[in-house]
Amino acid sequence: MDRKGEITIFLAMILVSVCALLCGLAESVRTAGARCYLRMAADSAVDSLMAQYHRELWDKYRILGLEYDSQETLEKEMEGFLAPYMEAGNWYPMKLSKVQAEDVVTLTQGDGRYLEQEILDYMKYGLFDTDWDELDEAGAGELLETWKEGGSVNRLSDLYSTHSKEAVQLEKALENINSRLESQKEYWVQARQCLQAMDGQGFISRAGKIVKELERIPALVGTYENKADRLRERLEESRERYGEEQGNLSQEVQDALEDEIAQYEAYVDKDGQRRQEVVRLREYAPDRISWIQDVIREAEDVMDYIDNWEPDDEDDELDEASLWEPVERRWSGYGMLSLGIEFGVKDKEKEGFLERIAGMVTGGFLELVLPEGTTVSGRKLKLDSVPSASLGGAGNQGSGLEGTGNLVSRVLVGEYDIRFFQGFQKEMGEGEFYELEYLIHGGNQDRDNLAGVVSRLIALRQGLNLIHILSDPGKREEARSLALAIVGGTGILPLVSVTAFLIMTVWALGEALADVRELLDGGRVPFLKTRNQWKMSLDQLLDIGRNGRLPDGEAADDGGNGLSYKGYLRVLIFGGYGNGMVYRMMDIMEINIERGQNGFSMGRCACMVDTELTVSGKHVFFSTGLWKKQMGDREFDYETRIGASGSYMDDSRKR
Repeated sequence: MDRKGEITIFLAMILVSVCALLCGLAESVRTAGARCYLRMAADSAVDSLMAQYHRELWDKYRILGLEYDSQETLEKEMEGFLAPYMEAGNWYPMKLSKVQAEDVVTLTQGDGRYLEQEILDYMKYGLFDTDWDELDEAGAGELLETWKEGGSVNRLSDLYSTHSKEAVQLEKALENINSRLESQKEYWVQARQCLQAMDGQGFISRAGKIVKELERIPALVGTYENKADRLRERLEESRERYGEEQGNLSQEVQDALEDEIAQYEAYVDKDGQRRQEVVRLREYAPDRISWIQDVIREAEDVMDYIDNWEPDDEDDELDEASLWEPVERRWSGYGMLSLGIEFGVKDKEKEGFLERIAGMVTGGFLELVLPEGTTVSGRKLKLDSVPSASLGGAGNQGSGLEGTGNLVSRVLVGEYDIRFFQGFQKEMGEGEFYELEYLIHGGNQDRDNLAGVVSRLIALRQGLNLIHILSDPGKREEARSLALAIVGGTGILPLVSVTAFLIMTVWALGEALADVRELLDGGRVPFLKTRNQWKMSLDQLLDIGRNGRLPDGEAADDGGNGLSYKGYLRVLIFGGYGNGMVYRMMDIMEINIERGQNGFSMGRCACMVDTELTVSGKHVFFSTGLWKKQMGDREFDYETRIGASGSYMDDSRKR
């Protein structure tokens, strides 16, 4: 029977089309799964790569860094971690074509912000033994404001203490003028005695000395005027500086400083009145010199007459007394020059004690505050190749650092430093150095770093102590009483006030020296003191100037409150935080780890790695049978690229 096959062929074609569609859908699903598989493999491989972090860096400092020597090494390690996924017999056969490390970010890059981020990540989630509920922006802001106020007060006190010394020098200029005038008076008396004794040569000699003394007056007056003009100009400049610092000062401190600054300006104004009296000396001196020279010529005429006198007869006698009487009478009419104003410092010994104390901070102040039995480290650090060397002279500005804007972050970084770095100890172990002091000061010598930190602590404590003195009427009155004793009860009142401010500044300094010594000896010092917590009396202060050493004072009644030495280092770190400080943290880490691992470098520790993988895959449902014959022997038919990023930081902090 003759039958046609159209239907059979039609159904066969439909079956083939349906099978092709199903295979295509299955291949598409499989390809999508392959991409997910590849993503999992890439993420797992990069996580395995980053898991090779430097163990000692983590154990010592809780910093995650992947040490590597080259990008090629990282790429080979990635290939090793990807190999099991490539070799697995599954529905996703693929072959790794290329691994490329697109970008490797090290801890030393980014102006220090990457290390800072790791520190903040650890500190925010790794502190389980500290109650940070009270650590808020307001508390940190208050600490910063107090730190700024103490610094501003210290800088202003340094300025006006210098002006106090300039005022004393101005008074000494008047003393120099007065000493010439006193010599004039002494020589005048001696000259008159010579006239009474009819000693012409002696008179001329004394009168000539008066002329020499008077000839010095114009130059001395000029010196006085120059110093007065310079003091006035410097006070005007300091008034501008005060305006710049005013924003850091509380209203109470501003009012107290305004009172003291007004006394300096009053002193300059008062000196303007005195200046008129002084300038007159320069005008009067030439007239007095001319007058004396006339009298000298009269005396010379009398002497010539006596020398050339010849008696008319043997009974004639020369009446020398009558010859000298007109000269003596004229000499008695001499207009004595005098200042006629109050000036000078009466108690120069105590004034010298104050100057000696003020000069201690520029001399060997470190020995003053070191506890007994301290051995200062003499270690010198090699800083030629450490991370901070890349900054050169770039300072501590902290560009790009979160902690510079977020005050709580500043506190956290400071707490990290205190926990993981060591500071001053009376005796240091072998290989140890003053890490916190280096972090703050940044010098290459341990002694210099300790001295730099001690100097900062003295300045901070001096400013805070002066705030206390300015707010304590009793201490201000004590300072004024001592100023009256130094200047003299009849001295000009503005000079008394100027000297009183110098005393307050030096008093704050003396207390600061005692504070720092107590801190280095393991004690505590309140940040802002009360009257009961104050240690040093004015008598003890003068003893420092007299003996050149701190007195053995009694412990302050602070009830165990206050900050320790490390607590004050927290404040210094908090106030001076910036990228330079972050880089010095890396220096310390590198120096210490390099002791056990020669050649270790923070610059070869990666914190983020971005990689790109190129993988070839084959189409499983088109790789056998008829399809294989149609498509040839090609095993891998397509390429896929995928990026993978590894980081030790939170996702919110990744670039």
